[in-house]
Amino acid sequence: MGQYKVYEIKQNIFKANDDAADVLRAEMKKNKCFMLNLMSSPGSGKTTTLTRTIEHLCGEMNIGIMEADIDSDIDAERISNTGVKKVIQLHTGGMCHLDADMSRQGLEQMGTDDLDLVVLENVGNLVCPAEFDTGAAKNAMILSVP
Repeated sequence: MGQYKVYEIKQNIFKANDDAADVLRAEMKKNKCFMLNLMSSPGSGKTTTLTRTIEHLCGEMNIGIMEADIDSDIDAERISNTGVKKVIQLHTGGMCHLDADMSRQGLEQMGTDDLDLVVLENVGNLVCPAEFDTGAAKNAMILSVP
């Protein structure tokens, strides 16, 4: 048998995204705008929970919602009827997740200068979204057991 050496090369393949997320988080903190990444599986109640949260907080703070979906805009339409200050739909073009750059693009399109809270309703899937740092200050998950 021949001799060989084993070299372990370990690099975080998400490093560029994680760095971009850290920058985005710092910018949002500097602008005094809190971003929450809301995740769960499809049909578990993200939009319903968000609608009720908006009802309770809308008079106290300026809220923006980024609705992420592969192709649909049903949730954005529903949220736009709550009286929330700003709503934007993010289509991921077939991607099952959002990353920090996609979040940045959405925030730039929406504008956050006059917002206190931005909620990112992530793509309804728990396999992909949990892997990617969106730049949110906190992640929240809804667990629904049928």
